[in-house]
Amino acid sequence: KEILSIVYNGYKNYEKLVKSYSYKDESELRDCILPVLQAKGYTATGETYNKQGKTDICIKDTDGNNIFVAECKFWNGPKALHKAINQLFDRYITWRDIQAALIVFVKNDSFTRILSEIQTTIKTHPYFEQECGASEETAFSFKFHHSTDKERLINLEVMVFHFPQ
Repeated sequence: KEILSIVYNGYKNYEKLVKSYSYKDESELRDCILPVLQAKGYTATGETYNKQGKTDICIKDTDGNNIFVAECKFWNGPKALHKAINQLFDRYITWRDIQAALIVFVKNDSFTRILSEIQTTIKTHPYFEQECGASEETAFSFKFHHSTDKERLINLEVMVFHFPQ
């Protein structure tokens, strides 16, 4: 919960500085949150190899176990959202990873409509199990099953942030 709060509040504050952040690409926006997490004492890294590729954000405990795996994406419609979920679950999340996040950056003006579309689209994904409600105004909690084990549930937080151009 603390990690999710740090990420959410960090990006929410970056939304207030739209001139400084709206031009940044996905990796630059990702890199903005890493020092914040590190300053709070977390071993947070970007582009970290896990399972079959490099996830955008990985936080490990003192024993080297993953406690948080996240992928950052720009909103490019429902198909791209499903593809991002597949990427996260099929390539980066191991059976032992139980807390994941998808961080979505929206440049479009129709932010309210897109929030609704994201929530609807998430529920149509084949790994979707349960909606757990909104944890914040633009952050939504879900349970998904692991890509290779339908009995293994993973908490997925989908956080959405508005960076119009």
